[in-house]
This record gives sequence, C-alpha cells and structure tokens, in this order.
Amino acid sequence: MLTGLLLVLRFLLILLFVRLLVRGFVRLFAPRPAPRSASPPPPPRPLEDLVRDRVCNTFLPRSRAVPAVVAGHEEHFCSTGCRDRALVAVSRAS
Repeated sequence: MLTGLLLVLRFLLILLFVRLLVRGFVRLFAPRPAPRSASPPPPPRPLEDLVRDRVCNTFLPRSRAVPAVVAGHEEHFCSTGCRDRALVAVSRAS
C-alpha cells in the first residue's frame, strides 16, 4: 500500500517537473513584443458639431453633411438622396 502511494507521488512530481520545463521552453522561444517607441501619442481630433438628417434621423459631423436650403431654412443631410427626398416632400406639400 505504501509503495503504491509513493509511486503515485513520484509520478505526480515528475509530471510537475515536466510541466515546468515545457512552460520554461515556451517562454524562452515565444516571440517577444516589439518595444514601444518613445514618440508621444497623436493629438486627439478636435470635436465637431453633429447635425441631424431629418429624413433618416442620422447624426453626422457637419463637415460630412450635404447642406441644402429647404423651405427657407438651411438643413443638413447625410446624402444627396436624403436631400432630394426632403426637397420633393416640400414641393409636394406646397
């Protein structure tokens, strides 16, 4: 009984040793990440106003919007298709 227990403990110790060896070899031969450069991060982009397209309810930056005068008011749209739909809707309502 005692010899069987000693054999099991010996086997477990050998497994632990083999696991530690394999782990060491994996760490030794694993690719290392490239060192970070000392350059500062890029500056954050300036915040820009968002405008809403009233046709499809999309919010987008003012610089990417398609402006148009609809019923005497300047409005912004996400695309020329939405702009045209708004112009058609206003012309039908008149």
